[in-house]
Amino acid sequence: MFNNFISGRIDKKMYLQLFKTLLLISNGVGLLIYGFLHFLFFDFPFETVEEAIILAKLFGVSSILAAGLCLVLMITDWVDLAMRQPVHFAIPLNLKTIASVVLVLVIIFSSCQGKLPMMGVEKDLNTGLVTTYENLKPGKVLMVMNDEVLNHNDIPMGESFLLINDQLSGLVAKEGKVSVGASLIISDKAGKVLLKEDDLFKGKDIFHKDSVNYLKCTVPTGKPMEWEQKYDVAVTFWDKYGDGKIENKVTIRCIDIP
Repeated sequence: MFNNFISGRIDKKMYLQLFKTLLLISNGVGLLIYGFLHFLFFDFPFETVEEAIILAKLFGVSSILAAGLCLVLMITDWVDLAMRQPVHFAIPLNLKTIASVVLVLVIIFSSCQGKLPMMGVEKDLNTGLVTTYENLKPGKVLMVMNDEVLNHNDIPMGESFLLINDQLSGLVAKEGKVSVGASLIISDKAGKVLLKEDDLFKGKDIFHKDSVNYLKCTVPTGKPMEWEQKYDVAVTFWDKYGDGKIENKVTIRCIDIP
């Protein structure tokens, strides 16, 4: 295939082969990154639906990238061959071909003009707290109890702690206001839900845009929790005026009051 590029003998079959190669490489790299993140966050409680959405997005982005690279190479070669050796040009530049190329370029460039999503995953190696975010980014995530930042996940029975997403950015404002939702789920290691709050800010979820620099949720402990047992805590904040979301997940161990 490389020799064909050098000699100028190009055809549709070669471009199809090129696209398949780029598609294989881009998706392979994406899967390697996906696998590495799973290895890094091996104890993170991933959900099946979320994983399916992530994989679909990964393959979609990889496929668009491969198609875009192939299209750029095609256009570059067409222009080069038209200038150097128009006799060997295997694909005619008719009106239909030009229209198809322009349409694909418009679609790709239009999609690139939009705001690039802020997406990421962070893990606190001391507490095990894992934070995932999309279009709503915290600069710093903390677990705080009794005005002290925790570097462990041991919580005395009956105490509560705060999950704080500080230095927040990405909230969509409307007429100088922002609106945020928050949910809390606490479950045991068998998957039984002990506490579920669907919208902690309901009825009081609109704020002045300059007053929201952080988001926090109070996480309580107590009966029916038991000493020396571990519990999964999932807190989700979402932008009600936009599509931003932050998820904090941590496993805590309830201990006797020291």
